[in-house]
Amino acid sequence: MRREVRIAGFGGQGVVTMGTILAVAAGIHDDLEVAQTQSYGPEARGGACRSDVVISDEPIDYTKPMALDLFIALSPAAIAQYWPDVRKGKTVVIVDKTLIPEPPDHSPQVLAIEATQIAEEEFKNRVVANMIMLGAMATYTGWISLRALENALEGRVPPQSLEISRKALRRGAEVVQPPPPAESS
Repeated sequence: MRREVRIAGFGGQGVVTMGTILAVAAGIHDDLEVAQTQSYGPEARGGACRSDVVISDEPIDYTKPMALDLFIALSPAAIAQYWPDVRKGKTVVIVDKTLIPEPPDHSPQVLAIEATQIAEEEFKNRVVANMIMLGAMATYTGWISLRALENALEGRVPPQSLEISRKALRRGAEVVQPPPPAESS
């Protein structure tokens, strides 16, 4: 099984951190093969940013996404820039509904999480919206364990942010239900 993930937003949202934590969780803690790449503009904070993660149970022969299985969008600009890579009927799309109030129509239906709103209201810290999104992704897709994500935080977030990041991951896992199993024909 090869899973291709793109996380996109703007600098300062923790997009690269999300990709790194996902890659470490999959590669070290869930014992899968993984490749992670990233791209961001020279302006960094506020500029376009993306992180791509390829996860597989077999050796990865090509490290870049060829056909996205999951797209996590944290800004309208990310939708505008990367929507052409989203495949109808195939790519799972998760958006931060606080920042993207009207997600595009898509099949399968876009999963809209009010991550920034939850981060601000419940955690008093919008920076953990990225962890809420990762927790939601883990529960919704089942591709990576929440425990692996929690373990991957160590050394990848500042020590003073470790506990709030763990709580935000768990909160994200609570806001979604896994989709019903696909009907077999």
